[in-house]
Amino acid sequence: MRISFYKVFLASVLLCLSVSLLTACRSAPTQPPLAVTLHAQDIKFDLTTIQAKVNQPVTLTYSNEGSIDHAFAIPDLVEEQKIRPGQTVVFTFTPKQPGEFKFVCAMPGHEMAGMVGTLVVTQ
Repeated sequence: MRISFYKVFLASVLLCLSVSLLTACRSAPTQPPLAVTLHAQDIKFDLTTIQAKVNQPVTLTYSNEGSIDHAFAIPDLVEEQKIRPGQTVVFTFTPKQPGEFKFVCAMPGHEMAGMVGTLVVTQ
């Protein structure tokens, strides 16, 4: 049985195109997840810096060890997460670009009193 040159050539081209499409469609590699625990105390965080990488899921366990309400937020990245004294919330976010992002306690007056920190995102 003879296979024509045209059929072999066509099969080779289709195979190369398929491999190229599969390679192009793969999503960007993700970073391993990062788990961080942040304790809110009365007018301070126990961490002032959190380090993460671009596209790295960050699971933040936010615990209020103080006697007043607190609210974690990273403007344009993490919506406000309010917690009452003794409460803990867990949420996940994924930074999409490198840079330094300020995290704050969004309760009135808490940021100005020093409840701030920095999320440092690197490649």
